[in-house]
Amino acid sequence: MHSRRFPTLPAIGILTVVYFIAGKLGLKLAFLHVSASPVWPPAGIALAALLVLGYRTWPAIFLGAFLVNVTTAGNIATSLCIATGNTLEALCGAWLVNRFAGGTHVFDRAQDVFKFAFAAMTSTVISPTLGVTGLALGGFADWANYGAILITWWMGDITSDLVVAPLIILWTIAPSWRWNRREAVEVILLLILLLVLGETVFGGWFPISAQNYPVSFICGPVVLWTAFRFAQRETATGIFLLSAIAIWGTLHGFGPFVMETENQSLLILQTSTAVLTVTAMALAAAMAERRRAEVAIAQQKAAVEAANRTKDNFLAMLSHELRTPLTPVIAALDALQIELSQSTESKAALAMIRRNVELESQLIDDLLDLTQIAKDKLQLKFDSIDAHQAISNVVEMCRADADARKLQVHLDLRAGTHHVSADAAKFQQIIWNLLKNAIKFTNENGNVTISSSNPSPQILTIAVRDTGVGIEPEIMERIFDPFEQGDPSFQRRFGGLGLGLAISKSLAQAHGGTLVAKSEGRDRGSTFVLTMNTVPAPEQGAKEPEIPVEARAQRILLVDDHQDTCTALERLLVRRGHLVATAHNMRSAMETAVRNQFDLLISDVALPDGSGLELMMQLHAISGIPGIAISGFGNNGDIKKSLEAGFSEHLVKPIKLEALEAAIGRVIGAQSPSHH
Repeated sequence: MHSRRFPTLPAIGILTVVYFIAGKLGLKLAFLHVSASPVWPPAGIALAALLVLGYRTWPAIFLGAFLVNVTTAGNIATSLCIATGNTLEALCGAWLVNRFAGGTHVFDRAQDVFKFAFAAMTSTVISPTLGVTGLALGGFADWANYGAILITWWMGDITSDLVVAPLIILWTIAPSWRWNRREAVEVILLLILLLVLGETVFGGWFPISAQNYPVSFICGPVVLWTAFRFAQRETATGIFLLSAIAIWGTLHGFGPFVMETENQSLLILQTSTAVLTVTAMALAAAMAERRRAEVAIAQQKAAVEAANRTKDNFLAMLSHELRTPLTPVIAALDALQIELSQSTESKAALAMIRRNVELESQLIDDLLDLTQIAKDKLQLKFDSIDAHQAISNVVEMCRADADARKLQVHLDLRAGTHHVSADAAKFQQIIWNLLKNAIKFTNENGNVTISSSNPSPQILTIAVRDTGVGIEPEIMERIFDPFEQGDPSFQRRFGGLGLGLAISKSLAQAHGGTLVAKSEGRDRGSTFVLTMNTVPAPEQGAKEPEIPVEARAQRILLVDDHQDTCTALERLLVRRGHLVATAHNMRSAMETAVRNQFDLLISDVALPDGSGLELMMQLHAISGIPGIAISGFGNNGDIKKSLEAGFSEHLVKPIKLEALEAAIGRVIGAQSPSHH
């Protein structure tokens, strides 16, 4: 229960006076019986007072009702009876609203508005029952008119509860509403329109009012529009103003509710007002619920977006931290494999280490790819590529894995039209994922077949079939879900994150193709079918010649705050005949660059005292030196920032020797000979 804390005695005194004045005004419209009016504002005032101020103000209602009636008709006994009925009615109504309809927040929800209406209808039976019975027993009311007086009394109370109580409650407890200029203009126009229509129907301005045509409904849409566009408080205010105009006009013989007697006219009018009030207030509450839901959704969306940004930053940082230690491992492997004197056991051990390091790197790439795909931030560079050549390349890449599991990999590339428009790296990643998946889930001495065909000249179909563990029907529908690996035992048996198929399907869709899975069940093998549109083969000789790697030694400034990475890359570069100076932060790199002349900068992007981007911009401005960025951050935004800073290449850790050599060749080959 929500109640305002005012000093009890002053609150009771003020409420008694207000109740008394409102009661006297209401009884001026008592046409059927001097103590029963179809317009009874004190009922709504009493209900609102108990809801807002609390039950402690009930004496004011009792005292005010007693004074109104003792100075009107009857005697002290009948006045006490009526005062008791009025007080019990208000207490009962307030208890019902507090108990079942949310107290002073009753108009926040549409369902509570209907509960409020029901509480008003039931509680207002108390006062007319006790009051009319008391007057009849005391001889101040005719038993023959008992029913008519009771209906009049009850209708006055219920309408007051529905019209007056919401107005007081909402203006008392509702927060101040700040309209913008457009809303303020709309409120003023609606108010003017409501007044004009009210006067048109009930004011006698036009002949239509005097002729009592049934045109009262024209005011309803304006009230409903107020409920639709604004809050409950504005709606309650509009209804109260319209009700006041309608009562005045009806009493003066204007409007569609004029009947044979004033009492009948007001009863019909109050019934119509009660229906309109419940409808409009329920609509206003429903719209308020919708606005709160929209705000909650917006807040949740903002929270989710913030969580996504945090997740992306975390994944980016995690990938950087995980990739950085892999670089010296890869570099050390490259250095060891250069050695000529190696035993068979040593070669096998180095190959095993490389496979696992590359697997670790692939898992990191899969996580980042999945994030980019989910956020629709994956950027593709389309070109015409030979699908058969890409398949052959992937098969050679995975040949060692297949041989290790004693699998036979067969190629059946029969498609006559086999060029597609695709991002070369991502297309190859699709085939690589499908082949690795087939190798992973096929038992020793099994078979894997990659075939191609043209169902039509414009369509290329690539199928990867295996004789492995197969896919059960209930798993088939979610086989492309992220982190899905089918039977839980497969995850323990085969490992991995279960991202390859999800990424492959998303990449296929990004290329305008489809990827579907087929299987006859457990241990019956599986087939993954990739379908893409074909494009004409490029003209012969259109391929640009590759830029050869410069044979002579380069003077290289190598900057990385990771000691092992710096040392390992330095050894590899020195073995290749380059002259290398190392630095581990931006300050020492700048000092080294000032003392010496270099042909190339190779720098990590993240440095402890600055950024590799800042270092590149400063050195490029001073000497025009080209640069290669190395970083664990590898999404499109990171690469773009590196290129904008002046780097010619951006390599993602772990750095492989062949990739680094190729990048050095491209960068140095692109420089003018005058630079040397």
